[in-house]
Amino acid sequence: MQAMTTIGRNDLQQLLASCPSLLLLDVLPQNSYKEYHIRGAINAPFDHRFNSEVSALCPDKSQTIVIYGMNFECPIASQALQRLGELGYENLFHYEPGKVDWKAALLPVEQGPAVRDSLQIEQADKEQRFLFLLSLSQAPLFDLLQL
Repeated sequence: MQAMTTIGRNDLQQLLASCPSLLLLDVLPQNSYKEYHIRGAINAPFDHRFNSEVSALCPDKSQTIVIYGMNFECPIASQALQRLGELGYENLFHYEPGKVDWKAALLPVEQGPAVRDSLQIEQADKEQRFLFLLSLSQAPLFDLLQL
């Protein structure tokens, strides 16, 4: 298991400014992420899909990753960090004060679904429109003229 470094708010601000390839992971459940999250964070809930999601998001085990949860008392981020270490990730940081501290300091937060959730919704909408058009193309031309 790799070493993990606990960081504070100032450290996170410096990392965000100096490391453009940094992966900032909110490991809380999706409803918590939607309520608010640190700007630029990606939601990777610590659940049964965590390993595969992180592998897809970050195939490079030397990638700099910062994990955060709700606050100091939140065990989820520590568990996620331990799992990432077991998976062989090397540059791991734990923003232990969590998103509560970030928001309390009036630093930038975002609300709403993860970008990939929005893209999945948009893709599903496109698929529905395509299926509708496909079903229209199956109708006799006379019936279409009467619509």
